[in-house]
Amino acid sequence: MAALLKALLQPVAIVWLGLLAFCVWQIYKRHYRWAAVLGALFLFVFITGSSPLAGYLLAGLEAPYARTNWDDLPKADAVVVLGGFVRGSNYDINGLNFNKSADRILAGIELIRRNKSDALVVGGGSFKSEGKEYSEASQVKPWMAEWEVLGDAKADDLGICNNTREEAVKFARLAKERDWSTIILVTSANHMKRAGAVFQSEGIEVVPVACDFKGIGEANSWKLIPDQDRMINLRTWLYEKVGWAYYRSKGWIRLEALPKE
Repeated sequence: MAALLKALLQPVAIVWLGLLAFCVWQIYKRHYRWAAVLGALFLFVFITGSSPLAGYLLAGLEAPYARTNWDDLPKADAVVVLGGFVRGSNYDINGLNFNKSADRILAGIELIRRNKSDALVVGGGSFKSEGKEYSEASQVKPWMAEWEVLGDAKADDLGICNNTREEAVKFARLAKERDWSTIILVTSANHMKRAGAVFQSEGIEVVPVACDFKGIGEANSWKLIPDQDRMINLRTWLYEKVGWAYYRSKGWIRLEALPKE
């Protein structure tokens, strides 16, 4: 009963039931055109929120990067963790507010712990606090140092990056300064194809290590009540597809620079 109530209290479920109620009302009033529009919206919400469609689509992006054996993972000059996993917080005890992509930094730390590299590079966007703008890495680096999670490894900050391409460009400059050529790239599995292509287009050899899997391993069954998480997953898939096309149009992804499959 509690699970049903929780599902019904989701905003998407409330809207879905509202569409059904208004559709029935329009049928009762014999406004069949409006009823058809409302019925179509009702079905759209049901298919996107209740079907396994989003899971299947995300799994298609994630499948090439699913790995269970870590012993054969080569060492690299640096482990690069893309941002989007944390914000600073004035109200949390450690000053950090991690989100659903926190797997990224945890995966990066684990790779350092397994001696896959002695350098961790953290990218990311920005957040504002008391009128000042800070990078993600500037907040997470003190935490890593205080907890001593990196051992003797060094942590570098790419600063404030507005998108993945800026992370790639800034890292390319750093790699040239340090004479690095090979990296282990860490990001969410659904984002890895686009992210890897951007870094490769900057001339960087990439070993992908994906995390934050949302499609593979998830239950692919129908739900009676639409789930907003499934709709968010569908948005994520659409975002990556549109993002790939946009990056290609800007020349940020060059197919000739990518390894032949």
